Amino acid sequence: MKERYQDIDDKNDALRELLGEHPKAPAFMSRFERAWVYHDNALEGVVYNEPELAAGLDPSGAPPEASLLPAVLDIRNHKAAIDFIREEARTSGRKASAVPMATVKRIHDLLLGNTPEAQAMRAQLERRERTEKELAKERERAGLRKDMPLHRTYFHDIAQPAKIQGLLDKLIEFTGSTEFREYHPIKQAATFQFQFLQVFPFSEHSGKVARMTSNLILARHGYLPCIIHSIDRQRYYESFRGTPASFRVLMMDAMENSLDNGLKYFRDQARRYRAIN
Repeated sequence: MKERYQDIDDKNDALRELLGEHPKAPAFMSRFERAWVYHDNALEGVVYNEPELAAGLDPSGAPPEASLLPAVLDIRNHKAAIDFIREEARTSGRKASAVPMATVKRIHDLLLGNTPEAQAMRAQLERRERTEKELAKERERAGLRKDMPLHRTYFHDIAQPAKIQGLLDKLIEFTGSTEFREYHPIKQAATFQFQFLQVFPFSEHSGKVARMTSNLILARHGYLPCIIHSIDRQRYYESFRGTPASFRVLMMDAMENSLDNGLKYFRDQARRYRAIN
């Protein structure tokens, strides 16, 4: 396992170096972010097309068509969560290991659009204010899960509603422990995501919150986000019926795939430059 960690560290360092100096780095990061949004949603069974992604990730463009609006709002909520974890990682740094409950809640609220900024944007695009009934429903969505869903994408065993708060508190406390702090960052990220989805605390976006928080842990240590490709959707769901160690292997496979593709992108750019000159 140590050798696998080292391989990922070496590739991550090599790609980070290229991103710091290569003129094509902004173009790569734009494509990388679009892939992140696309695959993170596709894992949940929501597949966005190119016009939806373009409108959602470019708020400076023309107002989206009415038919695109629901998707655009969700994509912008997702982008807000990405921006939040990047800033949170920058300010907390490598020494941090604990994941405060407030951070988890903030990520969930951003994904739901349950923030003043998101609601103002929604009102502007929809050209109407939310009704009190709609606002009450949104507040309820923001809380912990209160039922055992019969139809859901994930099919591993999850916590009974009465146990959610206690199990979530225990997981949050564990991230501040010496044991967790001594884990390799990849093991920290994989352990948190696996255990969080055994609790499955929210009726909506538990999977996204788990992956976002996992990527926050990685980002604190200078890793690029772990993007689990939609082609591995079934393997991803099945992994939560296994062990934390087997899930960690899936995560490392996804990280290496992203890093290999990134390094290939810059090698291809170099080949094109040599061919032109």
